[in-house]
Amino acid sequence: MRFLLPALLALLLAGSAAPASAQIGPATHGACFLVRNMAPFSLAGRVVMKSRQRYTFVLQKGQSRRACIEGEMYPGDKVELVITVFAIPLFVCYTQVDQPIQLFAVRQEEGYKYYADCR
Repeated sequence: MRFLLPALLALLLAGSAAPASAQIGPATHGACFLVRNMAPFSLAGRVVMKSRQRYTFVLQKGQSRRACIEGEMYPGDKVELVITVFAIPLFVCYTQVDQPIQLFAVRQEEGYKYYADCR
């Protein structure tokens, strides 16, 4: 009985010391992307991962910005892109990040139509 307790304790401790790579959970991936403002004025928005990590941006007319974020991507290796004005979403899509994400605003009779080249 004396020897059974230390052996049991050693087994319990060995089982809880599993390496971090053996833990169960969603895979994390890095996403690097280039966002390019093609609109005739400044645009704001964000790129969001499925795991809710986000990159927020404000781009001047013609400005581009490269960024990277870590997290779980949406199916098809996609991220969510949101174009905003005063934090109000004007356009939302899911897109891959293997090519530049270009943002557009086209003048219409009343206001602008906002969109991006989502793939």
